[in-house]
Amino acid sequence: MIVILGYDGLESNYVQEFGFEGLLQTKNGTTDLSGFSKPRTVVIWSSFLTGRNTEEEAMKAGLWGFKLKPEDTFFSSFNKWAAIDVPGLTYKDEAHAKERGAMKLFFEGQMSGQEYDKIAFENHKEVKEEFFNAINNELDIVMGYFALADVIGHTSFGNRLKMKLIYKELERIRNDTIKTVPDESEVLIISDHGMQPIGKYGDHSDHGYWSLNTEKDLGRPKPEEIAKIMGWIK
Repeated sequence: MIVILGYDGLESNYVQEFGFEGLLQTKNGTTDLSGFSKPRTVVIWSSFLTGRNTEEEAMKAGLWGFKLKPEDTFFSSFNKWAAIDVPGLTYKDEAHAKERGAMKLFFEGQMSGQEYDKIAFENHKEVKEEFFNAINNELDIVMGYFALADVIGHTSFGNRLKMKLIYKELERIRNDTIKTVPDESEVLIISDHGMQPIGKYGDHSDHGYWSLNTEKDLGRPKPEEIAKIMGWIK
């Protein structure tokens, strides 16, 4: 089985600083986002899925309204697959719109950080449950998208202790995945972009992160190159 853990906003500097082995895995590195005008979530994930730079297409579609067909993605190379909450494909529009609305209220001073975090964790819990249900099935490839490091990072990236707890939760998902899937499974952790501190808050950084539980070295790939390197797109 192939498992992809899509960790939105996972920052390589924090991964290295915290030293969580489950996030570092066997091989790891950063991705090259120089082909994009800005590190936008939907653009980068859809480029990863299709093996081509989709920035122009996604921008024309209004970003969050951009939707791919499964046959346009590397999932079409597999017989049995699942994609849980993946931007540009199976994204939970209503749930994430609620997150974005809550973030706006937080920055306007109309919502507390505790209230905002509660909404983020409600979404995270739901996706996590769906993901583990999927990897318990006999599938060829499963991708789960987890937005936690991004949605909490925007409001709290400068809070190192809080972010360490978030990264620990993401490591726990990876470790539980390893315990669940067959021994020979390949597990890829990938982020669309990282985060950089803006005071106590955070904004998107100009690189993403990847790690593998195998000896395969991806180098410093562009997001649209990864599926080809992995052999999912011919």
